[in-house]
Amino acid sequence: MNVKMKYGEKEVSFDIEGASKIEYLYENEMPHIEDIEKTFYRAVEEDVIGDKPLKELVAPEDMITIVISDLTRFWMKQDIITELLVKYLENLGVKDENIVVLVALGTHREQTQDELEKLASPYVYSKVKVVNHDCDANDLVTLGTTSRGTVVEVNPLVVGRKVIIVGGTVHHLMAGYGGGRKSILPGICSRETISKNHSMALSPVLPKSNDLIGSGKLAMNPIHEDMDEAAEMVKPIFGINIVVNSKRKHSGIFCGDFMKAWLESCKFCQKYYGVPIKHEADIVIVSCGGYPKDINLYQGVKTLTNAINALKKGGIC
Repeated sequence: MNVKMKYGEKEVSFDIEGASKIEYLYENEMPHIEDIEKTFYRAVEEDVIGDKPLKELVAPEDMITIVISDLTRFWMKQDIITELLVKYLENLGVKDENIVVLVALGTHREQTQDELEKLASPYVYSKVKVVNHDCDANDLVTLGTTSRGTVVEVNPLVVGRKVIIVGGTVHHLMAGYGGGRKSILPGICSRETISKNHSMALSPVLPKSNDLIGSGKLAMNPIHEDMDEAAEMVKPIFGINIVVNSKRKHSGIFCGDFMKAWLESCKFCQKYYGVPIKHEADIVIVSCGGYPKDINLYQGVKTLTNAINALKKGGIC
């Protein structure tokens, strides 16, 4: 049997011989948004979750920061949504000079100017300021300390301005789900804040991972709850949460209250990507899904932590 799997910008092809049984595990069939512009406008005006429509939260004189993800999350095609958002704000009377797009790098490398243009879209890049977050900058602002002792230091562009978050929701190996509050912590926080938060991935008593963390886990997950507290200190006025299918087509857009809309996107993600495994296999062959999900080893490891759930003890992944 010839198998093809995504690898980087291409595919790899190989033959599987001698296996007594070969099975494929796919996500549940997901919807595909045909008219993204129409869906976007409905999501920010009519189908808003837990808050007022965006047009009632923004005034022409407001200073606005739009937080987007870096190249490692470009699978969500946020450039399309970011362009629609900026045009929407412009139609509300917000001046381009009052809008800044901040790329939530966390501790990732700085994006080049070409990459910033790609992430925000050529239209947005030509109209408003698009900048990288720097976790080691000397002008970060301290907002407070979480109940778990994390001192929350953030980019000054999310302080004293109206903040809108554009993120992609997907299962995450530590935080339960990506997107939402992760755009704040680790996205636009200091290296020290990020390190303290991520240290909660370890068991406080044993040399192992914390049993409370993992894909799909939110209840009592210390990393998630710490991120949530940090995000509450920033108080974003609006969240735009994107879910895509395995073909990188937009499948769902959930907008509104920063936390409530994100939680709805998590439910949607779980409905389609939370597939039961009927039995464990001797050998599991898995692809990250191609670029940018396999952009580096760390991103690729996220795929392995999911794949081993389908593997017998002592098997090969």
